[in-house]
Amino acid sequence: MATSEQTKNSPTNNNAQTTPVSFDDVSLESLQKSFNDTYKVSKGSSSQVVLGFKSMASRLQDPQNEYQQELYPRLKEMCMNLYNKYNETFLTKFTSDVERQVYGANLNGNRNSGSLYRSIPSGVNRNLTYNYAQFGQLLRVLSGRLRFVVNRDAGSVQRYKDSNDESVAYQSLQTKCTEFLTYLETLSTEWDTFVKSTRTKHAVEEPERKERPQRTQRVHHNQRTNQTHHTQRGERTERAERPQKEYKPVRKVNTSANEEQWQQVRPKRQQRTN
Repeated sequence: MATSEQTKNSPTNNNAQTTPVSFDDVSLESLQKSFNDTYKVSKGSSSQVVLGFKSMASRLQDPQNEYQQELYPRLKEMCMNLYNKYNETFLTKFTSDVERQVYGANLNGNRNSGSLYRSIPSGVNRNLTYNYAQFGQLLRVLSGRLRFVVNRDAGSVQRYKDSNDESVAYQSLQTKCTEFLTYLETLSTEWDTFVKSTRTKHAVEEPERKERPQRTQRVHHNQRTNQTHHTQRGERTERAERPQKEYKPVRKVNTSANEEQWQQVRPKRQQRTN
């Protein structure tokens, strides 16, 4: 069962596509009912990513060393603070039913299911699931989702062109997303600072990151490639200057019916080409 769940987010399966869409309830509690840790982060809407933070907080149990004993409580606090602030900012109070629908469609997905209809660059591996995601990775994904809302031109969406009420609601959502992005930037800075100081305090080495080859290395590689190319070209020239061997004519053998047909068709193709 876990394998099949990793290939999709449940709300995107065929059965969910035939379920009538309703935005009467856009709460995180409603999305929580269908959330699973094995869902892919890259397929999640903003609200589903926020559920990923709550799930992370619930998994922070049984620290194995002093470093984790200091790290886990702070991380759990940050996750829950983010969850609560997001809920209060976007999904608690609405001025109208139209605003609730616009907020729900953009934050919970167009089917109010937590899954995206169209893929949006997430900043993480497309196969990463919530149970393996790190705090910083979820922050990047959530920030990307909200920036998409902020940068999207309401005038490019037909329904916002047709409805002034929906257009005003979307602009209100953009304002709140801009403010929340500032909060996420501050939270990210606080987290990075805390992790670095805690690692230093407990003498924990930072995980090594694979770096791309330096430009000088690539230049050296190109030089080696060019040198090899010139050498091979010289070898081909030397082979071309060698005296050619004389070969005896090949004996004529009987061909199959298909080969005879090919020989008959070939001249006609040459005439058409000319």
